[in-house]
Amino acid sequence: MNKTLIVSRELCRQLLTLNDCIPAMTDTLISASKGEIKMLQRSMIPHETSGNMLAIMPASLLNHHVTGSKVTIFSGPKSRATAQGIVPLFDTETGALLSIVDAELITVIRTAATSAAATDVLARKDASSVAILGAGNQGRAHAEAMGLIRDIKKVYIWDMFPAAVEAALEVLKEKMPGVELIPCQTAEEAVKDADIVCTVTSTKGDSPFLKGEWLKKGAHVNAVGACSGAAREIETSVVKRCKVYYDWKEATMRDAGDLMIPVRAGEVSFDDFMGEVGSVMTGSLEGRVNDEEITLFETIGISVEDIAAALLIFEKAKAQNLGVWVEI
Repeated sequence: MNKTLIVSRELCRQLLTLNDCIPAMTDTLISASKGEIKMLQRSMIPHETSGNMLAIMPASLLNHHVTGSKVTIFSGPKSRATAQGIVPLFDTETGALLSIVDAELITVIRTAATSAAATDVLARKDASSVAILGAGNQGRAHAEAMGLIRDIKKVYIWDMFPAAVEAALEVLKEKMPGVELIPCQTAEEAVKDADIVCTVTSTKGDSPFLKGEWLKKGAHVNAVGACSGAAREIETSVVKRCKVYYDWKEATMRDAGDLMIPVRAGEVSFDDFMGEVGSVMTGSLEGRVNDEEITLFETIGISVEDIAAALLIFEKAKAQNLGVWVEI
């Protein structure tokens, strides 16, 4: 009987690093744009009594002969548990269950790594300052990820809750030594001098807070936190000022409220958007052409990114003889 490698949450923390995940997400975005994957959009089952939602995100990496799905719970307001989930990985040739990987850290790391991969091909090469709008786990990971692809000197941090900013400052002091960390009282204060802007709040409604007029010439924006067709973090004025790129067209048209709310209102046209960032990475789509342009990467978070991150963890665990092999 085939054995399956179980990779725990704690072991995932050891194995999944931004340094490894950024190039992995670059390869994944390229594969998505070249049609070298199979992927279904996220499906969710809501549970009204608790507010918890079961999410299923399946995909296949054809070049790696691997398929699987992130299966996770999005915790509701009545939940006492943090988000929990797993990624089972299967061999597409044999059907064998290769591994079961804890999914909690995957979402945080692969999201920040994907933003960094896109930023690396869209932001100015001399970008040296970052605005983080939303100081939770994703905001901290995004600050660290931006520091791995650009020589970051300053990080401006804003959140609706000042305590979250203070907590982020404590974490980033250790993660980003030598970088000036600047707490901001307003989103505008954080954004106005930033070369890179990351919106990473947990917004679930149509309450955009980032305005286009705040952005400096040559800025790059990663719109991350809104991941449903009814939610957005950025105003239409941002979309109108930017050259817009996204991770996967199908998911964008369904779940990117940042873009689709103004499209449905007739304020912008989807045809005006540039296309998938993976095509910029292959050179088949124009990216930034001068230092004055403002670029935007709209990311929903697609399931193939989770499979690629889980595969990275599995391969590292196997190579280092870590994890627990079991018969299932």
